[in-house]
Amino acid sequence: DIITDEGRTDVKHWNRLEGSSSGQTHIDVAQEGFMSVWAHPIDVHYSTTTIHGWPKFYCEVWSQDMHGRFALAGYGFCHLPSSPGTFQLDICTWRPVPQSWADQVRAWFLGAYPRLKTTDLVWRQDDRYRLSTASCGVVKLELSVVTFGFEKYGVVFSSEGLT
Repeated sequence: DIITDEGRTDVKHWNRLEGSSSGQTHIDVAQEGFMSVWAHPIDVHYSTTTIHGWPKFYCEVWSQDMHGRFALAGYGFCHLPSSPGTFQLDICTWRPVPQSWADQVRAWFLGAYPRLKTTDLVWRQDDRYRLSTASCGVVKLELSVVTFGFEKYGVVFSSEGLT
């Protein structure tokens, strides 16, 4: 998902003109020691008159066990670059871990790991410090950012981002 305006989906400053701000990709079974490749295209166009609420990329990674059960493998997000160009981004993923011994056994045998009630905790730091989490790997994202017309609002881009 592409999240704007500090995680609110009732976007006030950013208007989606074209494309989908969310999507789902296919399953890939990687050979041991190799990466899974999804190759999911992201093509979304926004208009805005401010840099407030610059978009973020949010993802959930799911796994499927040998019994065909799906389980959350991890949550992750990254801030999208604020300058034009092509970028390679690493999104560190994590998931909540079971707290009690019984929950740990349930997670191991049933694949029933805890999930967040509201996913805005993924990109908001407010209450996340209270969670016990485990690192779940890295999603590598390659994307290009194109900007247009910001000059008329006094926004200048440099190689380091906004100035």
